[in-house]
Amino acid sequence: MKHALLWCSLLICGLLACTTAQALHAGRFSFALIGDAPYRDDDIPKLDQVLAAINQDNQVLWTMHTGDIKSGSSPCSDAVLLARFNQLRQLHRPLVYTPGDNEWTDCHRSGFAPLERLMALRVLFFPVPGQTLGGRPMVVASQASNPQWAEFVENVRWIRQGVVFAMLHVVGSHNGQDAFPGRTAADDAEVARRHAAVNAWLGETFAAARQTKAKAVFLAMQADMALEAVAGSPERLGFDATVQALERETLAFPGVTWLAHGDSHVFRLDKPLHASSDGRLMESFSRIENFGDIDIHWVKITVDPDDPEVFSAQARMVPQNVITHPAP
Repeated sequence: MKHALLWCSLLICGLLACTTAQALHAGRFSFALIGDAPYRDDDIPKLDQVLAAINQDNQVLWTMHTGDIKSGSSPCSDAVLLARFNQLRQLHRPLVYTPGDNEWTDCHRSGFAPLERLMALRVLFFPVPGQTLGGRPMVVASQASNPQWAEFVENVRWIRQGVVFAMLHVVGSHNGQDAFPGRTAADDAEVARRHAAVNAWLGETFAAARQTKAKAVFLAMQADMALEAVAGSPERLGFDATVQALERETLAFPGVTWLAHGDSHVFRLDKPLHASSDGRLMESFSRIENFGDIDIHWVKITVDPDDPEVFSAQARMVPQNVITHPAP
C-alpha cells in the first residue's frame, strides 16, 4: 500500500512538473526565414526541398521571405513571376513576403520596365491587402489601409505574444537608385516615395511596440543596407535615412530589436550597428541574414517572450546536390 501511495505521489509530481514546464514554455513559438532563391533552374527543386522541410516542422507558425525570388539577370516575365508564386504556394502555413530588387528594380536588365513590374508584382503577390499568402493566410495590418500610402500593400505588421513584426520594402541596387538606360523621373519619384513610406512604417511599428509595451521588434527587408559602413559612404547610398531612423528608433525602444535581410547571400547573425553619437555598440540590436544564391537552406527562429534575449536562431540545412556551374 505504501509503495502504491509512493508511486501515485511520484506520478502526480511528475505530471505537475510536466504541466509546469509546458506552462513555462506556452508563450514560445517559431517561424521560418528564407529568401534569395531560386536563382537558376537547378535551384528550383532545391527550394522545393526547403519548403517541404518547413512544412514538416509543426513548430513553425509562418514563413518570412526576404525577396529575390529569381536572379537579377533572368527574365522578369509574367510566366516567371507566376511560376515562383505557385512554387511558394506549397507552404501550408502563412507566407509573409517582401519584394526584392531582382523581381522588379533590376528588371531593366532583361528588357522590362521596373515600375510596370512592381505593379504586376503587387497584383500577383498581394491580391488581398491585409492578408498574407500561404495555405492558411494570416490577417496583418497593411500600410495600404492608410490612404496616404495606398499602394504599399507589401508593408505589413502583426503582433504575437508581445512581439511586433513588420516587413519593410527596402531593396538592393542602392534601394532602386542605380542608373540604367531609359530611367525616368517617375523611377526617381518612386524611390523618394517608397523611402518616405518605409520610414513612416518603421516609425509606426516602433510606436505600436511602445504603446503595447512589446518586448521585442522583428523587422524584415530584402536589402543589405551596409550597416557596418559609415554614414555617407558609397555603400550606404540609398540607405542612410533608413539606417538613421532604425538607429533612432532602436535606441528609444527599451526592448530587443532584430533585423532580417537577404541580398548578400551570407548566413550570419551579428551586432553590426554602433551609435552614431558616440560609436558605442547598440547591444539591443541584432542582424540576421538568411541563406541564398547557391546555398539554399532555411533559418528557424524561435521566440521566447520570457527570455531576455527573446529571439534565438538555428540554421536548418537541407541536403542538396552540388552546383557545378557558376552563378549568373
